[in-house]
Amino acid sequence: MRSIVRVAALAVLTSLALTVGAGGAPPRSPSLATLLVRHKPILVLHSAERFSPVPVDGFLADSDLQRKTDAGWVKVDGPLPADGADFRLDQRYCRAIEGVAASQCYADAEAAHAASPVVYGAAFRTKTRIALQYWLWYPYDDYSPTVPAGDIWQVHEGDWEAVSVILDRSGMPLLAGYSQHGKGTRRDWVRVPKRGSHPLVYVALGSHANYFSAGQPLLDPRIVDRTLITVVAAYGVMPVEHTGGGPTVKPRLVAVSARSPAWMTFAGAWGEKGYLHVPNNAPVAGGGEPRGPAFQKLWRSPVGEVLAWPKG
Repeated sequence: MRSIVRVAALAVLTSLALTVGAGGAPPRSPSLATLLVRHKPILVLHSAERFSPVPVDGFLADSDLQRKTDAGWVKVDGPLPADGADFRLDQRYCRAIEGVAASQCYADAEAAHAASPVVYGAAFRTKTRIALQYWLWYPYDDYSPTVPAGDIWQVHEGDWEAVSVILDRSGMPLLAGYSQHGKGTRRDWVRVPKRGSHPLVYVALGSHANYFSAGQPLLDPRIVDRTLITVVAAYGVMPVEHTGGGPTVKPRLVAVSARSPAWMTFAGAWGEKGYLHVPNNAPVAGGGEPRGPAFQKLWRSPVGEVLAWPKG
């Protein structure tokens, strides 16, 4: 009996030694920097997509800084102000009111900078969770429910999208959230498509909404403005998106914080107002004007916002 007790005690002590480690402290979870690299998303674009997620530098170089006044938007001298919610950036070479016809202009302007794909990463710790955020910047959003695009389209300058990975405090992934238009969808980690430890993201043609699979997903009224869905359907067109079939992109990771780089402090709009067009009508202004990562709900509530998204 005594020998059994000794063996049991030795087993417990051995287990504790392995758990505590050589320094007498519990094993530490990987650093936030390590986790950001480990779970950096891999993107699958549509074969007809003109835009990849790129650095913001090209758009900043090509844009005028404008301030809203009683007389309208007025060009002002830079640099970008910190905060400055009444400011916007306006790409000076292309006009969003031209809709999908302007897509090539925006694509050519970005191509002139010859920049490779980038994802901007940030990490947050809460009392019980770790949140990894990967922000994707596209110079133009040119959604159409048909391929090729027809007379129904919605466009706007500048497009910020995001992929989130939520982990426990030890660094074990629990779920992922993919942005789609105003909100997004989430999925338990075991069901997230992956390549190794990297979530696989299917990017919708034009809108750059992020999906967990390839295909033609219907616009989800829990996420997308019902007006757009109703308008598209009224013209006898399926209100769908188009994902998959194109190149795979492994963007370079660039770490950001609320204060760095300096453009992260800009609270204004990253682009002029957007437009919606339907057959036999002039484009109607509305929507668009995206704000930078640090001024979005996801940044302010990195765990709670993802948990509030519907399951996809």
